[in-house]
Amino acid sequence: NNFISGIILLFERGIRVGGIVEVDDQRGTVISFGFRTSLLQRRDSVEVLVPNSQFLEKKVVNWTLTNDLVQYKVTVGAAYGSPPAKVSALITQAAAEHPAVMKNPAPLVLFEDFGDNALVFALAFWLRLRQGVNADVVRSDLRYRIHALFDEAGIVLAFPQRDVHLDSARPLEVRLVNPGKQ
Repeated sequence: NNFISGIILLFERGIRVGGIVEVDDQRGTVISFGFRTSLLQRRDSVEVLVPNSQFLEKKVVNWTLTNDLVQYKVTVGAAYGSPPAKVSALITQAAAEHPAVMKNPAPLVLFEDFGDNALVFALAFWLRLRQGVNADVVRSDLRYRIHALFDEAGIVLAFPQRDVHLDSARPLEVRLVNPGKQ
């Protein structure tokens, strides 16, 4: 089964050496094809032998089959009271400054929601999946830069908050107790 699958893969060319694929929860770069197995190298440099039949029997995501351009997203919560236009401009600036973020298609900042604790913004941006570009690192870089730009502008990143409202027919009795002293 794996031998026949290997022949089909070689002739079909839906998966290529150097391509980035995801099969059976394993994502990596195709290093080589054999007649029975293919070798994937994950981002952590672990090499995984994948039986060729899995490429035909399982759901396979080929991240670079016809295009190596992939969209990613970073979500940011700004505290209520922050000026939305300024928040959007700072997030846009962070994306524009990063060398791996594609200029065309341009990054897009969306004001996604009035959240429980924050004004929620999303930065959608495009990266080319190629050697040396790690999407996780780029997203981390963007978060660091957004945090720095917010600090410089006096904009506070949101954090969970809860208001407690007590409804009582009579005043509540409040006692302070210090367990260490009698």
